[in-house]
Amino acid sequence: MILNGKYLLLVSLFIGLLFPSSVWSQNKTALEKSKRNLEKEIGYTRKLLKETENQKKVSISEISLLNKQIKSRQELIEVYNREINQANNEIGLAKKQIEELEASLKKLKEEYGKLIYQTYKSRNAADQWMYVFSSSDFYQAYNRIKYLRAVGEARQEAAKNIVNKEAELTQRIAALERIKQDRTDLMTSKEKEASNLMHDKSRKEVAVKQISQKEKELKQQLSQKQKEWQKLNDEIKKIIEAQMKKAGKADKAAGRLPMTPEEKLLAESFAGNKGKLPWPLERGQIISSFGSHPHPELHVTVDNKGLDIRTEKMARARAVFEGKVVRIIQLGRFKAVLIQHGSYFTVYSNLSEVYVVEGQKVNTKEELGLVGTSNETGETILHFELWSTKTNTPQNPEYWIIK
Repeated sequence: MILNGKYLLLVSLFIGLLFPSSVWSQNKTALEKSKRNLEKEIGYTRKLLKETENQKKVSISEISLLNKQIKSRQELIEVYNREINQANNEIGLAKKQIEELEASLKKLKEEYGKLIYQTYKSRNAADQWMYVFSSSDFYQAYNRIKYLRAVGEARQEAAKNIVNKEAELTQRIAALERIKQDRTDLMTSKEKEASNLMHDKSRKEVAVKQISQKEKELKQQLSQKQKEWQKLNDEIKKIIEAQMKKAGKADKAAGRLPMTPEEKLLAESFAGNKGKLPWPLERGQIISSFGSHPHPELHVTVDNKGLDIRTEKMARARAVFEGKVVRIIQLGRFKAVLIQHGSYFTVYSNLSEVYVVEGQKVNTKEELGLVGTSNETGETILHFELWSTKTNTPQNPEYWIIK
């Protein structure tokens, strides 16, 4: 019974060694996902910055992109540090387990030494038979035979398993050492990327300096943009007010927009997808957020009724939900498309080409037009807004589109 207990203890130890910690696996998976996302984001931001690096005129949105790039690089380096630390912790745990196995193996060898000594003292099989025949009855003799057989088999099997598992753990530590080296190599390559990080910081410093020198000019540009936004907002309000005039007394009293049963269902479906709507672009980086906030570089307050999303050249704006095109608005060089989704409206502004017409029904992710590229800065930026007729005010699109 004692031997069996020892054997079970060793088996349980083997099982524990066969399977890595679930916490370690989950952390590793999460870190790998974060790393992939950050690398993807860095690559895309680098692409956007590449499009405008030869432009003589600096832009405010370039600084926003550089800030994002710097932050992403720092986060990526931190992810690699955590991966290396976790690998080191796992290596330390495996080494400790091997030490425990070696101690068990040493103890088992000592037991084998004692067994060999006992075997030496009883050099022939006659002694073993005498041990069996000296039994008081048949059952004791039978149990002694089983005991002698179990002793040999259990010791041999335990020693074999310990040696095998020790070899497996040695291989595991070698594999983890390779992982550690791989991560160290990757970290080294990321540290080389630190030169790119320094380049981004230097580029930002130059851009900030240029902006400070041209603050008056940039404030005028921002003021012009604010006027365009205001014109767009006035147009949206006019459309909502015009449709409200069609409402009955009950609807007017409740501040409701008159809708057909189909439009009501559409509005409910739109609201039900809050936080899950697709982006108005396939890819992009938010460079100006919703609401009133101080500008990061200029001494002015920005009042953004939507989101400014930087994207690559020749990018297409797309509908975030099914609906009907109610108006195409001309704003200087560019145009805006206004889509109604029941009691909600979405606005896609700064389009150089429009692929839809007023009155047309569109589906989710259907292309609406080509996003315009600035001749001055070379940037391609979509201005996106989301309105609710329940309040007749713009909503923060970041609460509605998928993260």
